[in-house]
Amino acid sequence: MIRVLISIGDPAGIGPEISIKAVNHLLDENFDFVPILVGDESVLLEAIKFCPERKLVRRNETIYKDRISFIDTKIIKRPDFPVGINDRITGEASFKYLQTAWHMLQKNDGDCLVTAPISKASWHLAGITYTGHTEALSAFSGEQTYMLMIADTLRVLLATTHIPLKNIWNYLNVEHLFLSTRTTANFVSKFFGIKNIRIGFCGLNPHAGEAGNFGDEEKIIITPAIEKLTRDGFLVSGPFPSDSIFKFAIKDHLFDLIVSLYHDQALVVLKSFFSEKLVNITVNNSGWIRTSPGHGTAFDIAWKNIADASSMKEAIKIAVLMAKRKYGYTVNN
Repeated sequence: MIRVLISIGDPAGIGPEISIKAVNHLLDENFDFVPILVGDESVLLEAIKFCPERKLVRRNETIYKDRISFIDTKIIKRPDFPVGINDRITGEASFKYLQTAWHMLQKNDGDCLVTAPISKASWHLAGITYTGHTEALSAFSGEQTYMLMIADTLRVLLATTHIPLKNIWNYLNVEHLFLSTRTTANFVSKFFGIKNIRIGFCGLNPHAGEAGNFGDEEKIIITPAIEKLTRDGFLVSGPFPSDSIFKFAIKDHLFDLIVSLYHDQALVVLKSFFSEKLVNITVNNSGWIRTSPGHGTAFDIAWKNIADASSMKEAIKIAVLMAKRKYGYTVNN
């Protein structure tokens, strides 16, 4: 069975709750996987109260259906940790969870990684300067990574991620769009079994620039990237107005991959209509697998037993599907 390393996220948020709930639901459904929670024992002992029918056992102990395996990182040692706020200790803890899970993945102590939400502000309070999981994993792996969002049949590459909108010009150029799209298209083909991927580009300006009347980025950046990808053998079209392209993909199924030029250009649509199924995937050349639910820490509802674990369940299921393809299991589309 596929071993899933689950970094439980910021203890002050909903990460521990949705990690426990998602694993509990999937075990109840007889989903074929081995979950390994990575966090602090004191945090997990509080979270397991949301699913009292199951028990926690340390990794390497005998596993039964009513037990969930965990690794204790020993950062938070008391049950009275901060909840619902940004804090240095919870930032330090969530980063340690990620580091531990990553090292386990690299040592083949797991087949894929699923990460629950972290607070970037808490990371910064703890002196951790990465702007998110994607950027941290890029540093850990030593390779360029990209952010792919998936919801049902929608797959969207975010050409720029957690950066101020005014700074996207430091990243948006022909070569970046070409490399990020090529890498992501090959990644999607490998892990989701899609051949001849149809790629659609969002425009940057209103009406995709309206033939240059509302900006020329479509002409000088996006179209040259599309032409370069086409010469490389990809099926690419656009740029299309961003207020239309998602309808083409959802209703008319015209694209297997959409390229969005900045974070909120895609996330407004995805979080408005697909929040329960939204999954974030880290694209990379080496083929390691990391997924995450497509939402944040939700401090306002943390530890109230009302958090929805649907997106976390999807993240686990997609990670397992990807791992099965990677390791040669039979996969039914």
